[in-house]
Amino acid sequence: MEGQRRSSHVSSLGLFTVAAERNRVAVLYYEPRRPRGVAIVAGHGYSSSKHSLDFLCAFLASHGFAIYSLDFPGHKLGASGGTLRDVDDCIDAMASTVRFARERGESPIYTMGHSMGGMTAIFTAALDAEIAGTIAITTGYGRPTSLAALQKAGATDFRSSYVVGAALPELVANVDERYAALLPRLAGRPALYIAANADGMVNPRSVKELYDRAPEPKWLKTIESDHTYAGERSRSTVLQWLNDRHPRP
Repeated sequence: MEGQRRSSHVSSLGLFTVAAERNRVAVLYYEPRRPRGVAIVAGHGYSSSKHSLDFLCAFLASHGFAIYSLDFPGHKLGASGGTLRDVDDCIDAMASTVRFARERGESPIYTMGHSMGGMTAIFTAALDAEIAGTIAITTGYGRPTSLAALQKAGATDFRSSYVVGAALPELVANVDERYAALLPRLAGRPALYIAANADGMVNPRSVKELYDRAPEPKWLKTIESDHTYAGERSRSTVLQWLNDRHPRP
């Protein structure tokens, strides 16, 4: 029944393969039934796939937003294939999806992501001044430190067997330096940062630190969720924020 309710507000789902500089990228397009003329490029978290954001993407499409949800390379649960070598592979995949959406006439375009996808949404928007804004769900500053603490507590794998390529600690080893270089480029464009109160992977304090380092205009919201289901449980928060920017006529 839930799947039927979601799909009744989406005209169709289209599966595309987008050529990027480093890997091919599988992209699921959620066509809204009553489009608002606003598009969102969405990216999932480490070791997951675009399926993990389906509830959020279908919900936003049911409210008129065109959604392009991608599979990052190297993720075995996804359809892109290839290898995830570093953060640049993530950015390349999302930036190529943004270009694909533009070629289809989409404008304005926001980037959005959960965890690793949120980090990528920030970096992709920072490197592309034409992106309207960004939404980062359970993405924090100081990730290498938090991962080290999790490793001391006994978490050693981080589901790296689900990914062909870099393990998560390797992937984010220098991420804070990249935040320092790129966050200022978001100045003047709206950004939403979402923390989850029961997140054992990305502490809400690290989301707050990322928010504090980010330029205006910016918003910080905390939802009731753990890390895994934060995308699904941020639906109303994301929609309200988008509605404030793009109210229906």
